[in-house]
Amino acid sequence: MDEFLKQLFGEVYDDLEDPLGVCSDSGFVRESAVKALASRPQRGTLPVLLVRLNDWVPQVRIAAGEAVRSLMRPEFLPDWMASIDAVVALERTRRTNHTAMLNEIAGFLSRSEHLSQVIEASRSAGLHGRRYVLDLAWRAAQDESERVRLLEQALFGDDVVLATQALSRVEGLTSPAARRRLYEAACQSPCAPVRCEGVRWAVEQPDEATDLVVRRACLDVSPHVRWWCLRWLRSNGGTEREVANAVAVAGDALLPARKRSTAMQFLAEADVSSALAVSEPWLTTESARLRRDALSVRLANGSHDEKTRWLKQAYADPSPKVRRLLFAKAHRGVWAPTVDELVASVQHEQTPEAVRALLSMRRLYAAWDSLQCLLLVWPLGIQLGMGPALVGALKAWPVESCACRHGPNAAQTTLLAALWSAQRTQLDASLRQTMDFHLKTFGIE
Repeated sequence: MDEFLKQLFGEVYDDLEDPLGVCSDSGFVRESAVKALASRPQRGTLPVLLVRLNDWVPQVRIAAGEAVRSLMRPEFLPDWMASIDAVVALERTRRTNHTAMLNEIAGFLSRSEHLSQVIEASRSAGLHGRRYVLDLAWRAAQDESERVRLLEQALFGDDVVLATQALSRVEGLTSPAARRRLYEAACQSPCAPVRCEGVRWAVEQPDEATDLVVRRACLDVSPHVRWWCLRWLRSNGGTEREVANAVAVAGDALLPARKRSTAMQFLAEADVSSALAVSEPWLTTESARLRRDALSVRLANGSHDEKTRWLKQAYADPSPKVRRLLFAKAHRGVWAPTVDELVASVQHEQTPEAVRALLSMRRLYAAWDSLQCLLLVWPLGIQLGMGPALVGALKAWPVESCACRHGPNAAQTTLLAALWSAQRTQLDASLRQTMDFHLKTFGIE
């Protein structure tokens, strides 16, 4: 306990009167200690008093409220600036209603003589603390120009929740020019959802600047932003200029692979023939990302035979990123690897996503091959935390197998018997009994 309090209070721990009483197991002792702190406010006591505001003893909560109010003075402002995250944590407690106290705290911190210091201190606070301080600054703003400045800062920040909250406040501004300015600023935000909302607003509320804003955003990494851009371009002059620009970007070997990949995604949406032409040399490039994009375009637009060819190429690729196309794109009527090849791929990937893909793809196979897939990957799936999904697939197998009119061959019977014997003890009695019945029907014991 002493060590905990030293971490909580820092250097002032030794100056506190009866510090153990504040955290005592006895409500009477805690109440007495908190009342003493209310009558003699001390630096460093704010964090523990904020905790005591949510104490399970009502009398301690009342005493803590008085103690916290005694610290609402300028000389204790450094303590408040260091405790922003603790104040925010109080908002999420539910033992009692803290609204009145939180309003008092907000009123104290948002005073004009305090707010600038609180804002500066919030730069080192957590995400929730920075959001809380934005609310304080918004509440204290004197005019709309100050609010516009606050919203701009939030829109250009890297906190997507803070930027989204700021964007939600834009419509409350009275100045149309200020609203447009902020939505155009949103188009430059680091956060994709905010950029999408900015471009959406520009498209739905067009003016002379909309075309420039949209054309600048055409090669955005967000598919939602690109969708709004294409919607505007197809109705206002066409996509020829942007397609030509995307072709140039995608074909420039000096640019980063990510930028070229984004240009390819735009071409796949705007002009498939250009995408196919530009991606042709990507099939043999050293960049796994570009090889994946080239194969993705072909899998989305090829014939049945072509898709089979590209899936085989993806399966044989040395990069896991490219091989995952097999899991993402394989479906009925298109090539799929053998059971052993599929299981080997999953065991090589060793990710929950690969196991989920196998559970989905196993339906491409006959019932006994499907069960073999499931049992072969079972140990890896359990290790990766996929137990519930595996059990769910096993419960569904007896129904799926009803359409199977024949049993497994002799080699598969031996293999399935060994696999089932190794895994059956891990299942509950009901599922084990059901599976035993179905398997014994076909001679698997």
